[in-house]
Amino acid sequence: MQTSQQHTMTASAVRPLLRFIEQHDISLSDALHGSDLSESTLNTDRLTINSFDQVINNISRICQQEDIGFIAGQGLEIQSFNLLAFLLSSCKTGRDALVTLRRYYILLSDTPAPEIFITKEEVKVLYYLSPGNELAMRARAELIATGINTLGRSFGGKAYHPLKIGFKHDKPSYHKNLEEYFGIDIHYNQNQCWISFSSEHIDKPLTETNPNFLHALRSQAEMLIPDYQHLKSCSTKVRHVLQQWPNQHTANKESVAELLNTSPRTLTRRLREENTQFSHLLREVRMEKAQARLESHSINMQELAQELGFADRRGFERAFKQWSKLTPSAYHKQWKNSATESQD
Repeated sequence: MQTSQQHTMTASAVRPLLRFIEQHDISLSDALHGSDLSESTLNTDRLTINSFDQVINNISRICQQEDIGFIAGQGLEIQSFNLLAFLLSSCKTGRDALVTLRRYYILLSDTPAPEIFITKEEVKVLYYLSPGNELAMRARAELIATGINTLGRSFGGKAYHPLKIGFKHDKPSYHKNLEEYFGIDIHYNQNQCWISFSSEHIDKPLTETNPNFLHALRSQAEMLIPDYQHLKSCSTKVRHVLQQWPNQHTANKESVAELLNTSPRTLTRRLREENTQFSHLLREVRMEKAQARLESHSINMQELAQELGFADRRGFERAFKQWSKLTPSAYHKQWKNSATESQD
């Protein structure tokens, strides 16, 4: 029986939580209890929002703190999101950054991208929350709003001026902490979550609004560029990008071409010269990711198939066997036997 596909988010969003539990001497196993996550899976590119919610619930219960999403949002750093930071580093204005953020929102989450409305006075960002329990949804709402505010401060510097914030949830007991941090009106019980800020400097060059942050972001991008440049062939450069792309959503040729600073047509031609195609590389990287996930002592084949973007388990099993000559179950069993023998 086919199950519905779960929404996922970037695992980078967990990093502030990991720093929090370390500071509060919370064991990782307690924080991850019941979440289907492990220390190794935290190093993957994606995790389900359900798993993230479970971690939020665990930490909140252990610490007796309900403002965990607000705390995590303050610790988000755009530099942690490699591909997105790489794209944002080439933006010239705040408007460019907003357009890029919305276009590549999938790098953060596969939930619907935020709606962005720009007028002469303000920029209003309406964002979507996938279903969950009350505490977790509130935490995610505050994490996103705080993250947007952090990003705005980073890019805009003193030119960034938040105006208002709206949350779907009731006013929490720690509302004064939110009011003190944001320093603006906060509205609760809204139909949708949103945050607005002044559009006065949205078309001002980022080199003027916060040159130090932009320099740091571009320096990081320059550190990533050699990763592409030392790869001589076009196909290896494409593979490098695909290996970092979110599992559940197929990267398209246009997005990869943009990251490699070329056109889709030129990319197609260069791959053809190397006797390959974009679709072939996409399949290979997908299977390599599956292979890496199968090298784990506990694995749910149905969930793995969905995580990799397959419609059902059979499609995944068929594709993996065609690629490796083994079914996923056979490969997993072979790996477990090999791992056991190496320990003996």
